[in-house]
Amino acid sequence: MSETQLSDQYLYQSSLKSDPEIKVSSGKRVPFVIDLNQGSYQNGVITIDATAQLNGSEGFACLRDAYIMLPYKVSMKNGGASQTAAANRFCATLKCGNWNVIDSMSLELNGKTIVSMADYKLFWNNVRAQTSYSTQYVEKHGAESFLYPDAAQSALYSSGTSSTTGDGYSNNTAFSSAFATTGPSGGASIPNDGFVRRLLSNPPNAGSDFSTSWPSVGGAAASTTISNQTARGAFVAGAATANAIMGTWNYMRKVKLTDLHPVFKELDLMANPQIRLRFRVNQGTSSVAVDASKVNALEPTIDGTYMPFTTSRLGSTSVLVLEFQSPFDSAPWTLHPGSSIRNFNVRIGSQQTFDISHDYDFHHFTNEIAKIASINGDLTPELVNGLLDYQTWSLTNRVLIADVSRLTERDVPQAIQVSGVNAGCQGTNMLVLVVSEQELSYDRLTGEVLDFTTA
Repeated sequence: MSETQLSDQYLYQSSLKSDPEIKVSSGKRVPFVIDLNQGSYQNGVITIDATAQLNGSEGFACLRDAYIMLPYKVSMKNGGASQTAAANRFCATLKCGNWNVIDSMSLELNGKTIVSMADYKLFWNNVRAQTSYSTQYVEKHGAESFLYPDAAQSALYSSGTSSTTGDGYSNNTAFSSAFATTGPSGGASIPNDGFVRRLLSNPPNAGSDFSTSWPSVGGAAASTTISNQTARGAFVAGAATANAIMGTWNYMRKVKLTDLHPVFKELDLMANPQIRLRFRVNQGTSSVAVDASKVNALEPTIDGTYMPFTTSRLGSTSVLVLEFQSPFDSAPWTLHPGSSIRNFNVRIGSQQTFDISHDYDFHHFTNEIAKIASINGDLTPELVNGLLDYQTWSLTNRVLIADVSRLTERDVPQAIQVSGVNAGCQGTNMLVLVVSEQELSYDRLTGEVLDFTTA
């Protein structure tokens, strides 16, 4: 009896005490490392050397939370003839996913090359984002990353060179006064809601033309200061005269390292991380010919008027995007709307991935994603991730994925053969991405890479 009373008293006294706070860290800070370009970005290659800056007795670095800040400016310049009006902030925007401003990257960890720089290697990041992120994440963080996929129902096709939407396939219809049928039977004049949301995510106007009527805005100087302090960038209206800048978009882009490569998800806590990043930023010009005498050219430069800083930075804890980089985007269309692959199969050595060749459809896509996506691909109705629905995938974004993971003979080289029949009425160029596994062993206390192999 006494033992029972003592036990009850102990439990009662324990219930009156709060649980002890578990402290795994005594502080947190976000140091930054400036690039080595010193303001020169002519070749489009940016180098960030953090082999020494993150070392010392400052604690453990979490590269999983690290990000890159990229300030850049996009200018729209008029041609030899004047336009009817200057550009506004809704004339252009970024592609779906702000990580697409980076074409390729390389990573050195403790003197060893972990990721090599190659074309189209970052193409897979778009597929990862579309299959692993949830719609709730997009609602909260979509504006920060411009992660708004294009709609399927707004895709158009025009064979005329004078079309306002562009020649060939396009998906850049931003505004529509009313729902109406278009020329082809069954078409519809509806806007691309993903494109519209990316347009609305553009930085606000600054200078003499401001986007809002805030009481704190007393003039051009005040709006410029607000844009600089909020670190979102600004759009500055130009002029419609010949050879004048029609408008300037000053972006301040935050690109998470985990969006560039999945290896950063595994580098959570490491003392003395000696990393060296090199990434090539997409550059070039995009000409939109209204007629023979009017050409709009987008020219990337770096500007510090509306930016808190003018160099790219890597935070631990000005350009155009390559048209082919993002598969979920506007004109020019990367994927072939209305296309399909029949009798699809992938052969690894002498073994086929599928028992029978498939007429690949959406349920095959979800089955493959369910095996390789993060957390849950579609296994339960309560927990579903991925941004591609049945309509969007079927009509426009037909990305074919096959899980070819090998449990046996993983170290034996095997030939890969992709087969299928193009069921569309046009020829297509196919980009085949082979995603392989890499094994990395490192010492968390010293940052030394112990072993690195590529499977």
